[in-house]
Amino acid sequence: MLSYFASIVAVCIAASIAQSADVPAQRSIVTGPLNDALEVGPGIVLNCEASGPNERVQWFEFTQSATGNLISENDFLLPGNPNVDRYTIDHPADSTTYNLGISPTVLSDGGQYECVDISDSGVPGYAEIILLDGPPVCTTNIPDTGYVREDQYYTIECTFGYRGNVAPKMKWSGPDPENWGPWLQTTTTTNTSVFTGVAMNMTRFFAGFTFSLLANFTEEGFNTSPHSATNVPTWNFTYSTAELFVQWAPQRMYRTPEQDTYEPGQLIECLSDSNPSASYYWRNLDTLQVYNTSVLELTDDWIGTWRMQCNAANVIDDVTYTNDYFFVLVVNAPTTTPVPTTPTTTEPPPSEAPCDDLSGRWTATSPTFVDMCLDINNVNGRIVGIFRNATDPYFIEIRGRVAPNKFNQIGFTGVWPVNIGTLAFGGICRKCYGTEVLQITGVSRRVTDNPSCSDAGPRYTFPDYAFRRTGPPCVGMLEENNVKF
Repeated sequence: MLSYFASIVAVCIAASIAQSADVPAQRSIVTGPLNDALEVGPGIVLNCEASGPNERVQWFEFTQSATGNLISENDFLLPGNPNVDRYTIDHPADSTTYNLGISPTVLSDGGQYECVDISDSGVPGYAEIILLDGPPVCTTNIPDTGYVREDQYYTIECTFGYRGNVAPKMKWSGPDPENWGPWLQTTTTTNTSVFTGVAMNMTRFFAGFTFSLLANFTEEGFNTSPHSATNVPTWNFTYSTAELFVQWAPQRMYRTPEQDTYEPGQLIECLSDSNPSASYYWRNLDTLQVYNTSVLELTDDWIGTWRMQCNAANVIDDVTYTNDYFFVLVVNAPTTTPVPTTPTTTEPPPSEAPCDDLSGRWTATSPTFVDMCLDINNVNGRIVGIFRNATDPYFIEIRGRVAPNKFNQIGFTGVWPVNIGTLAFGGICRKCYGTEVLQITGVSRRVTDNPSCSDAGPRYTFPDYAFRRTGPPCVGMLEENNVKF
């Protein structure tokens, strides 16, 4: 008989358990508090709405104790809580709301809060409240003007304190660290503070960028526990440097045209890779005569062999930086043509003819100054070279093609580091009355225009440039800029 009773009880218990498993938990708190984050000082209100007017609603805070401290019973604040002077309960007559107010807030208010109806077994409402001791404090040695020097070491450090169970996220943005130079991102988070920093050796490819820090909250930390609301606090903070203007001392100096010997009447210009643009002077090291110009005009007085120095200088942050370029200048006497003993006729050059080998130095002066060095493999038609225009005092690497042993068509591309965009050039070369003219037109796109899969962004067309040959093959300059086939 007892065995029969035990069987019946066991079946009833099992049925009860199975039935309760299919019934969702009763929620007597119909509107619970929401997660929030705020800086210390302003007050905050945590909402709580029970299912009926006759419930017993209690508030607990878990900021001082892991087991929780009781704050209130319905609309009665318990005097034993250390923060009772800053608490209020808003419970209009005959209403079902018991909203907890905290004012003013202090850093130690950060933590978890619970609103529970103890008159039944319903699910309480929980919220995570994060108190911040203020906006992040950021320091940097990047000047407010944004003018920085290439190859100098710069840092940005931001830190702030908080109290609560969820730390804000700190995310840096700026130049692409994979493609545009070395930089280091570090973030350290403790239970009460967050530190984040960026350190970089400045490169010219950072020009036009800013380093920015976004501090905010994400779903992480709020949706992993049943004892929390699921909303994400809207607090956020952004720190940004000024737009970077990268400067550098003169480097990679050269002369144009670059020849072994010269004749009176020629001009020699001294140039360098520098930003801001450098000023120049020439010095004859044999006579110690100084010429305060970047362009040296050769006269008959220069016939002979001379040791020459070109000095380039620019000013960055009130500091003058210099560099020197040395070479041996050989100026020959003008070539004289002997008087023929018999009359001869000179055949004028044709109005149009194919260009010679396109390898060498080319310069255009209109509509702006553009300088270019090309090296062409006449077996396969491949081109390598360097290119710069008046707005960028440094060269970019270019690569392209010509038809093997034919020099009337040319095409090449490059990547422009300032705007981080791509350029494509096409050109036609003809010898007009004995003078080679290389006509070049360019088209570019910029990734800074935020292209998408469906829209490649606007195209920028470069004006037509008429290049003239200004020097022999410039393999030395290509090697100096590490440009090879």
